[in-house]
Amino acid sequence: MDNSSTGNSNASDIGCSFDANLYKQITGSILFAIVWPFVVLDMKWFPLGRPAAALVGAALMVLFQVISQNDVYEIEGQKGNLQTMFLLVGMMMLSHYYDREGILKVVMLKIFGQNKPFRSIMWKVCLMSALLASFITNDATCLVVTPLILTEFIKQKRDTWELLPLCLSIATSANIGSSATIFGNPQNAFIASKAGVTLLQFFIAELPAAILGLSLNIGLIYLFIFIRKKILKSKEGELHITEPSIDNRDTAKHGGQIFILEEREAIAKGFEGPEDPTTASICSGVSLHKEREANAASFDQCEETGGTSGIMHKSTGLPAGMATSSENVSKDETTINKTFPDSVTKGSSFQDEANNNKDKNKKFRAIRQKIFLVWLIFVTLLMIVLLAIPHSVADFNLGCIPLAASIFTMLMDTILNRKYAYDVMVKIDWTVILMFMGLFVWLRGFQSTCFPYIVFKHLAPYMNLHTIEGVLLFSVFVIIGSNIFSNVPLVILIVNRISGLCGDAPCEGPLGGLLLAWISTIAGNFTLIGSVANLIVAEKARSSANFRVTFLGYLVFGFPSTLLIIYVCLPVVYYMGLLAAKI
Repeated sequence: MDNSSTGNSNASDIGCSFDANLYKQITGSILFAIVWPFVVLDMKWFPLGRPAAALVGAALMVLFQVISQNDVYEIEGQKGNLQTMFLLVGMMMLSHYYDREGILKVVMLKIFGQNKPFRSIMWKVCLMSALLASFITNDATCLVVTPLILTEFIKQKRDTWELLPLCLSIATSANIGSSATIFGNPQNAFIASKAGVTLLQFFIAELPAAILGLSLNIGLIYLFIFIRKKILKSKEGELHITEPSIDNRDTAKHGGQIFILEEREAIAKGFEGPEDPTTASICSGVSLHKEREANAASFDQCEETGGTSGIMHKSTGLPAGMATSSENVSKDETTINKTFPDSVTKGSSFQDEANNNKDKNKKFRAIRQKIFLVWLIFVTLLMIVLLAIPHSVADFNLGCIPLAASIFTMLMDTILNRKYAYDVMVKIDWTVILMFMGLFVWLRGFQSTCFPYIVFKHLAPYMNLHTIEGVLLFSVFVIIGSNIFSNVPLVILIVNRISGLCGDAPCEGPLGGLLLAWISTIAGNFTLIGSVANLIVAEKARSSANFRVTFLGYLVFGFPSTLLIIYVCLPVVYYMGLLAAKI
């Protein structure tokens, strides 16, 4: 972050310290409390929806003068907020190409296969979400992966009870995986730039904890599935679970072949009535010729076996009553034999030339598609490398790099594949972007009440990061704060003050920043609103599978798993952070 942003942050702190407005404190707190249930719970009896609820909350903050109209433009235009929106827009566009080119579909087939048992799917979903999140952020991972997984889920017509564990696996694993790298989520990048944490220090302290946390999360997911199945069996008497039997596997195995045969039959039917007049005349001539040959054969058979009429025509050998028609047939055959070979020759040469042109076009198209696929992989790897470069060497922005990658990929797609760029831009999920815009203003309205700062100021003397009690109190504050108004706003609020949490002397080294990064990231798994990635999964589940991830449904798993993972791995982060400080 630049110096100007630091100055603004300090100015806002002074405002909270000395110029707290009683009207803003009361009104902002009331509006936050009124809107919060609609953002979190997604109530069926009042189907406002999370994106609309966030926008309503922002509008109410402006209407009641908690936030001024000019403040809205300043809030939306801040680097951190624009960075988040640029990141989402860029990854939405890139995800369209990943989907269209079949990159992630290959991964989906490896995960789901053909009606694999649910227990063999879950650990793969968790691992994929964590790995992707460590490279392309947790928000972008949930944005890309959730629709693909749920679409494959619907295609296989799996049991609906699997949807909740599936969504929980995507969201929680993405948050855990994002804790391993600086560019895994926005708050990590913000902490690294403000607290002076290098990439190597972050890896040393956070990567072992992330691996241990992911292992614990996978085990807890399986335990959750086991308990959920037991509860559903006791409630419904019998739970029908789609486990692939031998017959199902055989059907699944040959399903692709059946589809290919059906497709070929459809193609064959399409050629029965060709559009080309020349081809149509040739085909009709061939069919007429074959039909007359068959008639002639049947007549010969009648002659051999003897017909009802014993009078035969001399020239044709057919019954006298059929002589006239036979003569007409012979005349027509003579005419066809004179004209048909030329037309067939001309038609076949025309068809050969057309087929050659089609083959050439297919080859060129295949070459262009391969070049574009190589470009897409290259841009993705380059984006990851640029984001991994420490800020002390070069400042590659977490928002601009993905957006630039998507723009140049869109340009290459137009050049190579002749695809209309508009088809890509309509894939942007603007409801998610609008939800973010509303959250930024609504949460800033609550921050302007100064209550979070006041609470932190009173607890700061007891949050000594060199004592066990201080670390535990600090973790409780971060967990609660992250789930009241999300982890990114909390980090922005307190990151400049963690250097004063070491007693009388200021904190030295990256320990405070590393602890804040771990706790705030994993605390996002506590409730549905704890992380924006959770909200993205919930929105995509509703739009892709018409499934609602409820606040209580998420909390049942998120509450125990978050506490266990944070406090089991916290000593690892603490002692590895002390080790990293010496490097």
